[in-house]
Amino acid sequence: MATLKLTKTSVEAVSPGVKDIYCWDAQLSRFGLRVTPSGSRIYLIQYRSRAVAGEPPKTRRITIGHHGKPWTVDQARSEAKRLLAQVDLAGDPFAAREADRFARRAAIDAAEVEALRLADRQRDTFRAVAERFIDLRAKRNRSWQETERLLRHGPVAQWGERHIGDIRRADVADLIDSITKRSPAIARATFAAVRPLFSWCLERDLITTSPCEGLRAPPRPKSRERVLTDEEIKLAWQGSDRLSGLFGPLVKLLILTGQRRAEVAGMTWAELDLDAGIWRLPGDRTKNGRDHEVDLSDQALAVIADIPKTGPHLFPARGEGAARGFSATKRQLNRRVREAGEAELDTGEEAEELPDASTWRLHDLRRTAATGMAALGVAPHVVERVLNHVSGSQGGLVGVYQRHEYRTERKAALAAWGSKVEAIVSGREEPNNVTPLPVRRLS
Repeated sequence: MATLKLTKTSVEAVSPGVKDIYCWDAQLSRFGLRVTPSGSRIYLIQYRSRAVAGEPPKTRRITIGHHGKPWTVDQARSEAKRLLAQVDLAGDPFAAREADRFARRAAIDAAEVEALRLADRQRDTFRAVAERFIDLRAKRNRSWQETERLLRHGPVAQWGERHIGDIRRADVADLIDSITKRSPAIARATFAAVRPLFSWCLERDLITTSPCEGLRAPPRPKSRERVLTDEEIKLAWQGSDRLSGLFGPLVKLLILTGQRRAEVAGMTWAELDLDAGIWRLPGDRTKNGRDHEVDLSDQALAVIADIPKTGPHLFPARGEGAARGFSATKRQLNRRVREAGEAELDTGEEAEELPDASTWRLHDLRRTAATGMAALGVAPHVVERVLNHVSGSQGGLVGVYQRHEYRTERKAALAAWGSKVEAIVSGREEPNNVTPLPVRRLS
């Protein structure tokens, strides 16, 4: 540390070094200049504080300001005299200022930490994490859209803005219990969707434990056996005629084809070969991932012929894509079926004799078609090929026959079922008046 009389010339003559250089004024003790490696020249004072309450003295440096911005040497020296007079009088007048500076810095640091914490919590809300899980993991599976739907309608709706780490086992249990009251099947599917999400979060250290740990999956619901009677088929058809929009034709095709609701709802004109009477379903639209061809009966072709071609889908949604959100429309169908039943009742009959379509679901139409074809004498393995099933009768020896598509038998089965439905709807055939259909069976 050099000592020299600080003047404008001497201050500006000091060359910067690789470290800070301190030069002390020969005229005023404890007043000096700091020259930084970048060339800045800063006036300051340095003093030793008094020992207080056992605390040893501390060396303190108080900055006055930069040379020429706006301090001259004389101005800086005068300010140094004033500050040093306070030091000599009070001992350590700048300790409070330093403590205040540190307190402000600590407050800023704490605010920054809190802001970062809040930003982290917003980034890792259940909704945000669920979206990342869908994009990064679930989309590897063909059924990812069903996983997305289950998460959106249950967990995201319930926990959307909560931090992923705040979800507890009791939260999961309460959610699954509430869904079980409405639909045990959906509750089981929701649990199967949310459990891998939390496992994925564990892999990425977003949580320390999975709230699904220790919870059992809901039991598999009993298989439904609901099959519509001929009278119910007739009223379902008549009720669909009373529906506005394209939901009526969709219901009719569910009855006539026996295919899954999502497959019929997503039907596109490009999948149809109307000249050949074939509906070709690509594997990415079927539950088992296999391409599937459905022979269209005359009755099914007649339904399709009445559907206006307004876009790629036969049953477009209000926005883009295929129709969805069937719950409200099924309730509307229930009312229309009741109206159709009322139209058939004599004036004096009791209300409890009216049909109640709320006792069956749209998926029951698929089971009804399968049962109806079986009643017509269609062999089980042919019915399963019509439905694009892979189940018990397709395993073992029978599975060998998968190489055979049974195209002739399938076409005959759906044609016979279409005629049966037409007869039921028109009233030309009494219930259970079944004519067996001769089809080749496995030996």
